[in-house]
Amino acid sequence: MPRRALLILLALAGLSACSWGYDGYGHGGHDPSGPAYGGREWAEPRRPFEGELTGPGSAILDDWLKETPEGRAIVTLGFRDAARGVVSEDVAHRANLWFRLYADQNRDMIITDPEIRTALVAAAGRYVRRPHG
Repeated sequence: MPRRALLILLALAGLSACSWGYDGYGHGGHDPSGPAYGGREWAEPRRPFEGELTGPGSAILDDWLKETPEGRAIVTLGFRDAARGVVSEDVAHRANLWFRLYADQNRDMIITDPEIRTALVAAAGRYVRRPHG
C-alpha cells in the first residue's frame, strides 16, 4: 500500500476514534490558550514572512501550524488542496486534527509545548531543509 494512502487511512482512523467526546481536542472550537495547550513555548516571535497562509481556513488553523515555518510546510506540502497557500475550512480542520493526533505521543489527549515542538520538527523534516553552515 502506498505510504500516502496508509497515512490517510491512519488519520481517518484517528479521526473516527477521537470524534467521541473530546470537544476542544478534535471537534468544535479550540482554545489554544486553554489548559490542553498550556503555554506558547512552541511559538517563535511573530514577524512578517513570505508565504503566509490565506483563505477561509487560515483563521481556524492552530497557531503552531499557521505561525511557524514547519507548520506552514506541513499544511502546504502535506495537504494537496493547500499547495498554493490558500487553506479551505475543510483542509484547516483536517490539518488541525491530523497534527493534534500526531503530536500527542503519549495519547493522553493533552498536547504539551514539547510535544508540539517535537512534532513540528519531525513532521516537517521531510519538507523543510535547513542549510548547514
